[in-house]
Amino acid sequence: LKWISTPAFWFDHLHPEDRTAVQSYCAAAAESRGPQRFEHRMICADERVVWLRTSVLLVGDNEKRELVGVMTDITDRKRAQEDAEEASRAKSRFLAEIKRLNDELKRENSRMSAELEVTQRLQQMMLPRDEDLRRITNLDISGSMEAATEVGGDYYDVVSNEKSVVFGIGDVTGHGLESGVIAIMVQTAVRTLLASGHYESWKFFEVLNRVVYDNTRLMNCDRNVTLSLLHYQDRLVTISGQHEEVLVVRENGTLERHDTVNLGFPLGLEEKISNFIAEARIPLQPGDVMVVYTDGITEAINRAGVA
Repeated sequence: LKWISTPAFWFDHLHPEDRTAVQSYCAAAAESRGPQRFEHRMICADERVVWLRTSVLLVGDNEKRELVGVMTDITDRKRAQEDAEEASRAKSRFLAEIKRLNDELKRENSRMSAELEVTQRLQQMMLPRDEDLRRITNLDISGSMEAATEVGGDYYDVVSNEKSVVFGIGDVTGHGLESGVIAIMVQTAVRTLLASGHYESWKFFEVLNRVVYDNTRLMNCDRNVTLSLLHYQDRLVTISGQHEEVLVVRENGTLERHDTVNLGFPLGLEEKISNFIAEARIPLQPGDVMVVYTDGITEAINRAGVA
């Protein structure tokens, strides 16, 4: 009834944002420019907003003309379309976020690669040089290290003076930057302690363990280090510290395996380890060969995945 009795009823219930466009279409129809078809929103009595597809046409003769129209409810289709458009926008935002994260990851990877490369170079630079090893008299020494990843936690060193030679061999748990940094830290601490003077196994490992223990907590990491030191003097090797077993191949071909499990304790696990430190002594004769290694040797696999 209100549609008929109230002339402005239909126009008053147009959505405010669509009124100008609807007026334009209706004016075009009133000017005999043919039927006009358009989509617009209207506000219901219960304040709901519905979408309509409306067709208006000017009918009648010169004496009496009026606009007639047909309205079809397309609310469901419009809402489905809006949902699809919103999903498309959400997808675009999602893809944009993925791209942003991917770009950020690339930048972070580049930064990490640079840090790993620097750490790797530092590790290589701090290894004993062949020319220095050749200067040590009465011993033929050879060593090599190849990290399975960019930076590993393996460590070895050779430090000599006029009377003796100390060999260090160790392994930091894990791989990557943290392990590499701790391996460098251990190498520096070992050389500093050796340069400080008299060598005593228990005192040496007590100080070295405290350095690793304190620094790993500063770094907020749970790495620890297995380490053996082999002190050679006057054809006698004194082994201290826990690591892999030490192999000795005698000149006559006899193989000896010397376990180090009872000679120490992993560095960085406990605040005090001096009570765990012990020594083992192995005499060497000309022609004998001593081999020390990390678990990279025993855990290595070939391309077929066989150890």
